[in-house]
Amino acid sequence: MFRVILIVLLVTFSTAINGKFVPTHSAVLDEDNYYLYWLYTKETITFEVQAKTTGYVGFGISPNGGMANSDIVIGWVKDGQKYFKDRFATGKSTPVVDTSQDWTLVTASDNGTWTSLRFTRKLKTCDTKQDIDITESTARVIWSYHTADPASETGTLPQHTKRGTKSLQLLSYGAGLLKTPTIPDDAIYFDILQPNVSVPSDDTTYYCAGFKIPEYSQKHHVIKMEPVIQKGHETLVHHILVYACYKPVNDSLHGFHGVCQNKNMPKEFNCISTMFAWAIGGGAFYFPEHTGYPLGAEDSPKFLIIETHFDNPNKRSDYVDASGFRLTLTTKLRQYDAAILANGHAVTHGEIIPPGVANFKTVGICPSQCTSQAMASQPQGVKVFAALLHSHLLGRKIHVRHIRNGTELPLISFDNEYDFNYQEGRMLEKEVTLLPGDEIRTECVTDSTARTSLTLGGRSTREEMCLSFLMFYPAIDLTRCLSSPIPKYLINIAVSDASNINITTGNMYVSRCQFKEVKITL
Repeated sequence: MFRVILIVLLVTFSTAINGKFVPTHSAVLDEDNYYLYWLYTKETITFEVQAKTTGYVGFGISPNGGMANSDIVIGWVKDGQKYFKDRFATGKSTPVVDTSQDWTLVTASDNGTWTSLRFTRKLKTCDTKQDIDITESTARVIWSYHTADPASETGTLPQHTKRGTKSLQLLSYGAGLLKTPTIPDDAIYFDILQPNVSVPSDDTTYYCAGFKIPEYSQKHHVIKMEPVIQKGHETLVHHILVYACYKPVNDSLHGFHGVCQNKNMPKEFNCISTMFAWAIGGGAFYFPEHTGYPLGAEDSPKFLIIETHFDNPNKRSDYVDASGFRLTLTTKLRQYDAAILANGHAVTHGEIIPPGVANFKTVGICPSQCTSQAMASQPQGVKVFAALLHSHLLGRKIHVRHIRNGTELPLISFDNEYDFNYQEGRMLEKEVTLLPGDEIRTECVTDSTARTSLTLGGRSTREEMCLSFLMFYPAIDLTRCLSSPIPKYLINIAVSDASNINITTGNMYVSRCQFKEVKITL
Protein backbone atom coordinates (compact mmCIF):
# COMPACT_ATOMS: atom_id res chain seq x y z
CA MET A 1 0.00 0.00 0.00
CA PHE A 2 2.79 2.44 0.88
CA ARG A 3 4.49 1.94 -2.50
CA VAL A 4 1.17 2.65 -4.25
CA ILE A 5 0.82 5.94 -2.37
CA LEU A 6 4.35 6.95 -3.43
CA ILE A 7 3.66 6.17 -7.07
CA VAL A 8 0.40 8.16 -7.04
CA LEU A 9 2.22 11.13 -5.48
CA LEU A 10 4.92 10.91 -8.12
CA VAL A 11 2.49 10.64 -11.03
CA THR A 12 0.21 13.46 -9.93
CA PHE A 13 2.95 15.94 -9.05
CA SER A 14 5.60 15.06 -11.65
CA THR A 15 3.16 14.90 -14.51
CA ALA A 16 2.13 18.46 -13.75
CA ILE A 17 5.75 19.46 -14.34
CA ASN A 18 6.74 17.21 -17.21
CA GLY A 19 4.96 13.98 -18.09
CA LYS A 20 8.09 12.58 -19.79
CA PHE A 21 9.96 11.80 -16.58
CA VAL A 22 9.55 8.08 -15.84
CA PRO A 23 11.85 7.14 -12.95
CA THR A 24 12.96 3.58 -12.33
CA HIS A 25 14.03 3.89 -8.68
CA SER A 26 12.76 5.57 -5.52
CA ALA A 27 13.65 6.04 -1.86
CA VAL A 28 11.97 7.64 1.14
CA LEU A 29 14.46 10.02 2.72
CA ASP A 30 12.12 11.50 5.33
CA GLU A 31 8.78 9.80 5.98
CA ASP A 32 5.90 11.94 4.63
CA ASN A 33 8.25 14.84 3.95
CA TYR A 34 11.01 14.06 1.44
CA TYR A 35 11.00 11.62 -1.48
CA LEU A 36 13.69 10.80 -4.02
CA TYR A 37 13.18 9.37 -7.53
CA TRP A 38 15.79 8.68 -10.16
CA LEU A 39 16.78 6.97 -13.38
CA TYR A 40 20.16 6.55 -15.04
CA THR A 41 21.88 5.67 -18.29
CA LYS A 42 25.45 4.55 -18.89
CA GLU A 43 26.63 8.16 -18.74
CA THR A 44 24.11 10.28 -16.81
CA ILE A 45 21.72 10.20 -13.87
CA THR A 46 18.54 12.24 -13.36
CA PHE A 47 17.05 12.87 -9.93
CA GLU A 48 13.77 14.34 -8.79
CA VAL A 49 13.38 15.37 -5.16
CA GLN A 50 10.00 16.23 -3.66
CA ALA A 51 10.02 17.94 -0.27
CA LYS A 52 7.05 19.07 1.79
CA THR A 53 8.20 22.67 2.07
CA THR A 54 7.87 25.97 0.29
CA GLY A 55 11.47 26.87 1.16
CA TYR A 56 14.78 25.64 -0.20
CA VAL A 57 15.60 21.98 -0.82
CA GLY A 58 19.07 20.45 -0.64
CA PHE A 59 20.42 17.16 -1.98
CA GLY A 60 23.93 15.77 -2.25
CA ILE A 61 26.42 12.94 -2.38
CA SER A 62 28.72 12.65 0.64
CA PRO A 63 31.93 10.66 1.15
CA ASN A 64 30.78 9.55 4.62
CA GLY A 65 27.26 10.85 5.34
CA GLY A 66 28.41 14.23 6.73
CA MET A 67 28.52 17.63 5.07
CA ALA A 68 32.27 18.10 4.73
CA ASN A 69 33.57 17.48 1.20
CA SER A 70 30.08 16.76 -0.12
CA ASP A 71 28.83 17.42 -3.64
CA ILE A 72 25.55 19.33 -3.11
CA VAL A 73 22.76 21.06 -5.02
CA ILE A 74 20.38 23.56 -3.43
CA GLY A 75 17.33 25.03 -5.13
CA TRP A 76 14.01 26.75 -4.55
CA VAL A 77 11.20 28.62 -6.31
CA LYS A 78 10.37 32.17 -5.25
CA ASP A 79 7.81 34.44 -6.90
CA GLY A 80 7.83 32.15 -9.93
CA GLN A 81 11.62 32.40 -10.30
CA LYS A 82 13.68 29.18 -10.15
CA TYR A 83 16.97 29.16 -8.25
CA PHE A 84 19.46 26.30 -8.41
CA LYS A 85 23.22 25.94 -7.90
CA ASP A 86 25.81 23.17 -7.85
CA ARG A 87 27.70 23.60 -4.57
CA PHE A 88 30.49 22.10 -2.49
CA ALA A 89 30.54 21.81 1.31
CA THR A 90 33.79 22.49 3.09
CA GLY A 91 32.26 21.90 6.54
CA LYS A 92 29.15 22.63 8.57
CA SER A 93 28.45 25.96 6.90
CA THR A 94 26.72 27.27 3.79
CA PRO A 95 28.06 25.20 0.86
CA VAL A 96 30.00 27.37 -1.57
CA VAL A 97 28.95 27.66 -5.20
CA ASP A 98 30.98 25.16 -7.23
CA THR A 99 33.40 26.67 -9.75
CA SER A 100 32.22 24.04 -12.23
CA GLN A 101 28.41 23.84 -12.53
CA ASP A 102 28.00 20.15 -13.42
CA TRP A 103 24.46 19.63 -12.11
CA THR A 104 21.83 20.94 -14.52
CA LEU A 105 18.32 21.94 -13.46
CA VAL A 106 15.66 20.39 -15.68
CA THR A 107 12.61 21.86 -13.99
CA ALA A 108 11.37 23.13 -10.62
CA SER A 109 7.95 23.77 -9.11
CA ASP A 110 6.30 24.94 -5.90
CA ASN A 111 2.59 24.15 -5.55
CA GLY A 112 2.17 25.84 -2.18
CA THR A 113 2.84 22.66 -0.20
CA TRP A 114 5.57 20.73 -2.00
CA THR A 115 8.72 21.88 -3.75
CA SER A 116 10.03 19.68 -6.54
CA LEU A 117 13.40 19.88 -8.25
CA ARG A 118 14.49 17.73 -11.16
CA PHE A 119 18.14 17.83 -12.16
CA THR A 120 20.71 15.78 -14.02
CA ARG A 121 24.46 15.15 -14.04
CA LYS A 122 27.07 12.96 -15.66
CA LEU A 123 28.00 9.93 -13.55
CA LYS A 124 31.63 10.99 -13.80
CA THR A 125 32.50 14.65 -14.32
CA CYS A 126 35.82 16.31 -14.97
CA ASP A 127 35.60 18.13 -11.65
CA THR A 128 37.73 15.86 -9.46
CA LYS A 129 38.01 18.41 -6.64
CA GLN A 130 34.38 19.29 -5.93
CA ASP A 131 32.32 16.47 -7.45
CA ILE A 132 31.93 12.86 -6.33
CA ASP A 133 31.68 10.13 -8.95
CA ILE A 134 28.48 8.08 -8.94
CA THR A 135 29.37 4.40 -9.34
CA GLU A 136 28.02 0.93 -8.53
CA SER A 137 29.41 1.31 -5.01
CA THR A 138 27.23 2.40 -2.08
CA ALA A 139 26.41 6.12 -2.18
CA ARG A 140 25.83 8.21 0.95
CA VAL A 141 22.99 10.51 -0.03
CA ILE A 142 22.45 13.60 2.14
CA TRP A 143 19.34 15.77 2.12
CA SER A 144 17.95 18.88 3.75
CA TYR A 145 15.17 21.42 3.53
CA HIS A 146 14.09 24.70 5.09
CA THR A 147 10.62 26.17 5.57
CA ALA A 148 11.56 29.49 4.00
CA ASP A 149 13.31 30.69 0.85
CA PRO A 150 16.73 32.36 1.21
CA ALA A 151 16.91 36.14 0.86
CA SER A 152 19.32 35.81 -2.06
CA GLU A 153 21.16 33.16 -4.07
CA THR A 154 24.61 34.46 -3.19
CA GLY A 155 24.26 35.12 0.53
CA THR A 156 24.39 32.87 3.56
CA LEU A 157 21.61 30.30 3.61
CA PRO A 158 19.56 29.85 6.78
CA GLN A 159 20.42 26.62 8.54
CA HIS A 160 18.25 23.74 7.39
CA THR A 161 15.05 22.95 9.27
CA LYS A 162 15.82 19.25 8.89
CA ARG A 163 18.56 17.14 7.36
CA GLY A 164 19.59 13.51 7.13
CA THR A 165 21.58 10.85 5.31
CA LYS A 166 20.76 7.52 3.69
CA SER A 167 22.95 4.94 1.98
CA LEU A 168 21.67 3.76 -1.40
CA GLN A 169 22.71 1.79 -4.45
CA LEU A 170 22.06 4.49 -7.03
CA LEU A 171 23.22 2.34 -9.95
CA SER A 172 21.27 -0.76 -9.02
CA TYR A 173 19.55 -3.45 -11.04
CA GLY A 174 17.47 -4.61 -8.10
CA ALA A 175 17.44 -2.38 -5.01
CA GLY A 176 15.04 0.57 -4.98
CA LEU A 177 13.14 -0.35 -8.13
CA LEU A 178 9.71 1.28 -8.44
CA LYS A 179 8.43 -1.57 -10.60
CA THR A 180 8.87 -4.96 -8.96
CA PRO A 181 8.20 -8.38 -10.52
CA THR A 182 4.61 -9.61 -10.54
CA ILE A 183 3.78 -12.32 -8.01
CA PRO A 184 1.77 -15.21 -9.57
CA ASP A 185 -1.83 -15.76 -8.52
CA ASP A 186 -1.00 -19.20 -7.11
CA ALA A 187 1.71 -17.85 -4.77
CA ILE A 188 1.80 -19.13 -1.22
CA TYR A 189 3.83 -17.88 1.74
CA PHE A 190 6.01 -19.58 4.30
CA ASP A 191 7.24 -17.60 7.31
CA ILE A 192 10.46 -18.52 9.11
CA LEU A 193 10.44 -16.36 12.25
CA GLN A 194 12.17 -16.53 15.58
CA PRO A 195 9.51 -17.75 18.07
CA ASN A 196 9.28 -14.63 20.29
CA VAL A 197 12.67 -15.31 21.82
CA SER A 198 13.96 -13.42 24.84
CA VAL A 199 17.22 -12.04 23.51
CA PRO A 200 20.09 -12.63 25.96
CA SER A 201 21.64 -9.54 27.52
CA ASP A 202 24.97 -10.27 25.84
CA ASP A 203 26.85 -8.04 23.45
CA THR A 204 26.55 -10.63 20.67
CA THR A 205 24.19 -13.59 20.36
CA TYR A 206 23.69 -16.05 17.52
CA TYR A 207 20.27 -17.59 17.99
CA CYS A 208 19.02 -20.63 16.08
CA ALA A 209 15.55 -22.08 15.53
CA GLY A 210 14.45 -25.11 13.50
CA PHE A 211 11.50 -25.36 11.11
CA LYS A 212 10.03 -28.33 9.31
CA ILE A 213 9.15 -27.39 5.73
CA PRO A 214 5.48 -28.05 4.93
CA GLU A 215 4.87 -31.24 2.94
CA TYR A 216 4.03 -29.91 -0.49
CA SER A 217 2.42 -32.26 -3.00
CA GLN A 218 4.67 -31.00 -5.79
CA LYS A 219 7.84 -29.04 -6.44
CA HIS A 220 7.72 -25.28 -5.78
CA HIS A 221 10.12 -22.45 -6.48
CA VAL A 222 10.87 -19.72 -3.96
CA ILE A 223 10.70 -16.54 -6.06
CA LYS A 224 10.96 -13.87 -3.36
CA MET A 225 12.55 -13.65 0.06
CA GLU A 226 11.63 -10.76 2.29
CA PRO A 227 13.07 -9.88 5.69
CA VAL A 228 10.51 -9.51 8.45
CA ILE A 229 12.23 -7.33 11.04
CA GLN A 230 10.27 -6.61 14.19
CA LYS A 231 9.54 -2.90 14.53
CA GLY A 232 12.05 -1.22 16.80
CA HIS A 233 14.61 -4.01 16.28
CA GLU A 234 16.18 -2.61 13.11
CA THR A 235 19.59 -2.23 14.77
CA LEU A 236 19.27 -5.27 17.03
CA VAL A 237 18.94 -7.73 14.15
CA HIS A 238 22.30 -7.51 12.40
CA HIS A 239 22.00 -10.38 9.94
CA ILE A 240 20.04 -13.57 9.31
CA LEU A 241 21.09 -16.79 7.62
CA VAL A 242 18.84 -19.67 6.66
CA TYR A 243 20.45 -23.11 6.33
CA ALA A 244 18.91 -26.03 4.47
CA CYS A 245 19.18 -29.49 6.02
CA TYR A 246 19.53 -32.38 3.57
CA LYS A 247 20.09 -35.06 6.18
CA PRO A 248 17.02 -36.38 8.05
CA VAL A 249 15.93 -34.25 11.00
CA ASN A 250 13.42 -35.52 13.54
CA ASP A 251 10.08 -33.72 13.18
CA SER A 252 10.01 -33.24 16.96
CA LEU A 253 12.74 -30.59 16.53
CA HIS A 254 10.33 -28.29 14.68
CA GLY A 255 10.19 -25.13 16.79
CA PHE A 256 13.26 -26.03 18.87
CA HIS A 257 15.34 -22.92 19.52
CA GLY A 258 18.30 -21.71 21.53
CA VAL A 259 21.71 -20.06 21.40
CA CYS A 260 23.46 -21.61 18.41
CA GLN A 261 26.71 -22.43 20.21
CA ASN A 262 24.99 -23.97 23.22
CA LYS A 263 26.27 -27.49 23.87
CA ASN A 264 22.67 -28.68 24.21
CA MET A 265 21.75 -27.75 20.63
CA PRO A 266 20.72 -30.86 18.64
CA LYS A 267 23.48 -32.27 16.46
CA GLU A 268 20.95 -32.28 13.59
CA PHE A 269 21.14 -28.47 13.62
CA ASN A 270 24.66 -28.62 12.21
CA CYS A 271 23.45 -27.90 8.66
CA ILE A 272 25.93 -26.07 6.42
CA SER A 273 24.05 -25.41 3.18
CA THR A 274 23.28 -21.69 3.03
CA MET A 275 19.82 -21.14 1.58
CA PHE A 276 19.32 -17.40 2.10
CA ALA A 277 21.32 -14.54 3.58
CA TRP A 278 20.25 -11.07 4.67
CA ALA A 279 22.07 -8.27 6.50
CA ILE A 280 21.17 -4.96 8.10
CA GLY A 281 19.79 -2.38 5.68
CA GLY A 282 18.73 -4.92 3.06
CA GLY A 283 15.25 -5.26 1.60
CA ALA A 284 13.21 -7.84 -0.27
CA PHE A 285 14.94 -9.93 -2.93
CA TYR A 286 13.20 -11.11 -6.10
CA PHE A 287 14.71 -13.99 -8.04
CA PRO A 288 15.18 -13.39 -11.78
CA GLU A 289 12.24 -14.68 -13.81
CA HIS A 290 14.20 -17.71 -15.05
CA THR A 291 15.33 -18.93 -11.60
CA GLY A 292 13.90 -20.00 -8.25
CA TYR A 293 15.01 -21.85 -5.15
CA PRO A 294 13.50 -25.37 -5.13
CA LEU A 295 11.34 -26.69 -2.29
CA GLY A 296 8.93 -29.61 -2.24
CA ALA A 297 10.87 -31.88 -4.63
CA GLU A 298 12.15 -35.26 -3.53
CA ASP A 299 15.74 -34.02 -3.33
CA SER A 300 14.83 -30.67 -1.72
CA PRO A 301 15.60 -29.93 1.94
CA LYS A 302 12.89 -30.92 4.42
CA PHE A 303 14.09 -28.86 7.38
CA LEU A 304 15.46 -25.33 7.79
CA ILE A 305 17.56 -23.61 10.44
CA ILE A 306 17.31 -19.85 10.92
CA GLU A 307 20.36 -18.21 12.50
CA THR A 308 19.92 -14.64 13.72
CA HIS A 309 22.80 -12.43 14.81
CA PHE A 310 21.56 -10.12 17.58
CA ASP A 311 23.81 -7.09 18.09
CA ASN A 312 23.10 -5.80 21.60
CA PRO A 313 26.00 -3.50 22.59
CA ASN A 314 24.02 -1.97 25.49
CA LYS A 315 23.29 -5.48 26.79
CA ARG A 316 19.59 -4.86 27.19
CA SER A 317 17.55 -7.68 28.71
CA ASP A 318 14.08 -6.58 27.59
CA TYR A 319 14.19 -7.55 23.90
CA VAL A 320 11.70 -10.19 22.72
CA ASP A 321 12.16 -10.87 19.03
CA ALA A 322 10.15 -12.54 16.27
CA SER A 323 12.15 -11.45 13.22
CA GLY A 324 12.96 -13.66 10.27
CA PHE A 325 12.00 -14.28 6.63
CA ARG A 326 8.85 -14.55 4.58
CA LEU A 327 9.30 -16.82 1.56
CA THR A 328 7.03 -16.52 -1.48
CA LEU A 329 6.59 -19.79 -3.42
CA THR A 330 4.91 -20.78 -6.66
CA THR A 331 4.14 -24.02 -8.50
CA LYS A 332 4.77 -22.22 -11.80
CA LEU A 333 8.34 -23.46 -12.04
CA ARG A 334 11.10 -21.40 -13.57
CA GLN A 335 13.71 -22.75 -15.97
CA TYR A 336 16.52 -23.19 -13.43
CA ASP A 337 16.99 -24.14 -9.78
CA ALA A 338 19.09 -21.53 -7.96
CA ALA A 339 21.58 -21.96 -5.13
CA ILE A 340 23.95 -19.83 -3.04
CA LEU A 341 27.70 -20.10 -2.42
CA ALA A 342 29.35 -18.59 0.67
CA ASN A 343 32.90 -17.50 -0.16
CA GLY A 344 35.58 -15.67 1.78
CA HIS A 345 37.65 -15.94 4.93
CA ALA A 346 36.62 -18.59 7.44
CA VAL A 347 34.97 -16.99 10.48
CA THR A 348 37.71 -17.73 13.00
CA HIS A 349 40.28 -15.91 15.10
CA GLY A 350 42.71 -16.78 12.32
CA GLU A 351 41.58 -13.56 10.68
CA ILE A 352 43.86 -10.97 12.28
CA ILE A 353 43.77 -7.22 11.64
CA PRO A 354 46.51 -5.13 13.25
CA PRO A 355 45.63 -1.77 14.85
CA GLY A 356 46.38 1.59 13.30
CA VAL A 357 46.30 0.50 9.62
CA ALA A 358 44.16 2.43 7.14
CA ASN A 359 44.13 -0.13 4.32
CA PHE A 360 44.62 -3.69 5.51
CA LYS A 361 43.54 -6.47 3.16
CA THR A 362 41.94 -9.75 4.19
CA VAL A 363 41.49 -12.45 1.55
CA GLY A 364 39.37 -15.58 1.30
CA ILE A 365 40.15 -17.97 -1.56
CA CYS A 366 37.96 -20.56 -3.27
CA PRO A 367 40.63 -22.44 -5.25
CA SER A 368 40.32 -24.01 -8.67
CA GLN A 369 40.26 -27.51 -7.15
CA CYS A 370 36.95 -26.73 -5.43
CA THR A 371 35.17 -25.46 -8.52
CA SER A 372 36.60 -28.27 -10.63
CA GLN A 373 35.21 -30.87 -8.27
CA ALA A 374 31.89 -29.06 -7.78
CA MET A 375 31.24 -28.72 -11.51
CA ALA A 376 32.55 -32.10 -12.63
CA SER A 377 29.08 -32.91 -14.01
CA GLN A 378 28.42 -29.31 -15.09
CA PRO A 379 31.21 -28.58 -17.62
CA GLN A 380 29.39 -25.54 -19.01
CA GLY A 381 29.63 -23.96 -15.56
CA VAL A 382 27.12 -21.87 -13.63
CA LYS A 383 25.79 -18.32 -13.91
CA VAL A 384 26.12 -15.89 -10.98
CA PHE A 385 23.26 -13.38 -10.95
CA ALA A 386 23.47 -11.68 -7.53
CA ALA A 387 25.80 -11.11 -4.58
CA LEU A 388 25.61 -10.05 -0.95
CA LEU A 389 28.86 -8.58 0.41
CA HIS A 390 29.44 -8.81 4.14
CA SER A 391 31.96 -7.33 6.56
CA HIS A 392 31.75 -5.67 9.97
CA LEU A 393 32.60 -2.26 11.44
CA LEU A 394 36.12 -1.96 10.02
CA GLY A 395 35.10 -2.88 6.47
CA ARG A 396 35.67 -0.19 3.82
CA LYS A 397 35.88 -2.05 0.49
CA ILE A 398 34.92 -5.54 -0.71
CA HIS A 399 35.91 -7.04 -4.06
CA VAL A 400 34.94 -10.47 -5.42
CA ARG A 401 37.68 -11.36 -7.89
CA HIS A 402 37.44 -13.94 -10.67
CA ILE A 403 40.52 -15.76 -11.96
CA ARG A 404 40.64 -18.28 -14.81
CA ASN A 405 43.82 -20.13 -15.80
CA GLY A 406 45.90 -17.49 -14.04
CA THR A 407 44.19 -14.58 -15.84
CA GLU A 408 42.21 -11.98 -13.93
CA LEU A 409 38.68 -11.47 -15.31
CA PRO A 410 36.36 -8.53 -14.46
CA LEU A 411 35.19 -8.37 -10.85
CA ILE A 412 32.10 -10.41 -10.09
CA SER A 413 30.91 -7.78 -7.60
CA PHE A 414 32.41 -4.93 -5.60
CA ASP A 415 31.73 -2.05 -3.25
CA ASN A 416 34.41 0.61 -2.78
CA GLU A 417 32.24 2.53 -0.30
CA TYR A 418 31.05 -0.29 1.94
CA ASP A 419 28.56 0.72 4.64
CA PHE A 420 28.13 -1.65 7.58
CA ASN A 421 24.58 -0.36 8.13
CA TYR A 422 23.48 -0.85 4.51
CA GLN A 423 24.09 -4.37 3.25
CA GLU A 424 21.70 -4.68 0.33
CA GLY A 425 21.90 -7.62 -2.05
CA ARG A 426 23.28 -6.70 -5.46
CA MET A 427 21.70 -7.95 -8.67
CA LEU A 428 24.45 -8.10 -11.30
CA GLU A 429 24.06 -6.07 -14.50
CA LYS A 430 25.25 -9.09 -16.47
CA GLU A 431 25.34 -12.67 -15.27
CA VAL A 432 28.87 -13.98 -14.73
CA THR A 433 29.82 -17.47 -15.89
CA LEU A 434 31.90 -19.56 -13.48
CA LEU A 435 33.61 -22.51 -15.13
CA PRO A 436 35.21 -25.62 -13.60
CA GLY A 437 38.69 -24.64 -12.44
CA ASP A 438 37.91 -20.96 -11.89
CA GLU A 439 39.20 -19.34 -8.70
CA ILE A 440 37.14 -16.89 -6.61
CA ARG A 441 38.75 -14.46 -4.18
CA THR A 442 36.80 -12.33 -1.76
CA GLU A 443 38.96 -9.42 -0.62
CA CYS A 444 38.08 -6.98 2.16
CA VAL A 445 39.93 -3.74 2.90
CA THR A 446 39.60 -2.56 6.49
CA ASP A 447 40.51 0.62 8.38
CA SER A 448 41.70 0.03 11.95
CA THR A 449 43.26 3.46 12.56
CA ALA A 450 40.84 4.10 15.45
CA ARG A 451 41.82 0.89 17.27
CA THR A 452 44.76 0.29 19.55
CA SER A 453 44.72 -3.51 19.73
CA LEU A 454 44.35 -6.44 17.36
CA THR A 455 40.95 -7.14 15.82
CA LEU A 456 40.22 -10.81 15.31
CA GLY A 457 37.79 -12.55 13.03
CA GLY A 458 34.66 -13.76 14.77
CA ARG A 459 30.92 -13.55 15.16
CA SER A 460 30.75 -10.36 17.21
CA THR A 461 30.10 -7.06 15.46
CA ARG A 462 33.28 -5.75 17.09
CA GLU A 463 35.18 -8.64 15.51
CA GLU A 464 35.49 -8.94 11.74
CA MET A 465 34.22 -10.98 8.81
CA CYS A 466 35.05 -11.04 5.11
CA LEU A 467 32.40 -12.91 3.14
CA SER A 468 30.50 -12.85 -0.12
CA PHE A 469 27.33 -14.80 -0.86
CA LEU A 470 26.96 -15.53 -4.57
CA MET A 471 23.59 -16.59 -5.98
CA PHE A 472 23.78 -18.72 -9.11
CA TYR A 473 22.11 -21.30 -11.35
CA PRO A 474 21.85 -24.15 -12.16
CA ALA A 475 22.22 -25.49 -8.63
CA ILE A 476 25.27 -27.59 -7.75
CA ASP A 477 26.20 -29.14 -4.42
CA LEU A 478 28.97 -26.66 -3.48
CA THR A 479 27.60 -24.49 -0.68
CA ARG A 480 30.67 -23.00 1.07
CA CYS A 481 34.22 -22.33 -0.06
CA LEU A 482 36.17 -20.64 2.74
CA SER A 483 39.85 -20.30 3.55
CA SER A 484 42.20 -19.09 6.26
CA PRO A 485 45.96 -18.46 6.39
CA ILE A 486 48.33 -21.22 7.38
CA PRO A 487 49.28 -20.34 11.01
CA LYS A 488 52.99 -19.82 10.40
CA TYR A 489 52.25 -16.87 8.10
CA LEU A 490 50.17 -15.16 10.78
CA ILE A 491 53.34 -14.69 12.83
CA ASN A 492 54.42 -12.09 10.27
CA ILE A 493 51.60 -9.83 11.36
CA ALA A 494 52.94 -9.73 14.89
CA VAL A 495 56.60 -9.16 14.00
CA SER A 496 56.45 -7.06 10.81
CA ASP A 497 55.33 -3.64 9.68
CA ALA A 498 51.65 -4.39 9.18
CA SER A 499 51.24 -1.82 6.41
CA ASN A 500 53.64 -3.84 4.23
CA ILE A 501 52.21 -7.31 4.84
CA ASN A 502 50.79 -9.14 1.84
CA ILE A 503 49.44 -12.63 2.51
CA THR A 504 47.33 -13.03 -0.60
CA THR A 505 49.17 -15.92 -2.24
CA GLY A 506 47.14 -19.10 -2.56
CA ASN A 507 49.83 -21.40 -1.15
CA MET A 508 49.68 -19.51 2.15
CA TYR A 509 46.08 -20.57 2.69
CA VAL A 510 44.16 -23.70 3.55
CA SER A 511 40.77 -23.86 1.82
CA ARG A 512 37.67 -25.83 2.73
CA CYS A 513 35.14 -26.85 0.10
CA GLN A 514 31.78 -27.80 1.59
CA PHE A 515 29.32 -29.82 -0.46
CA LYS A 516 25.97 -29.70 1.31
CA GLU A 517 26.72 -32.11 4.19
CA VAL A 518 30.35 -32.95 3.26
CA LYS A 519 33.51 -30.93 4.02
CA ILE A 520 36.76 -31.32 2.06
CA THR A 521 40.02 -29.60 3.06
CA LEU A 522 42.58 -28.66 0.42
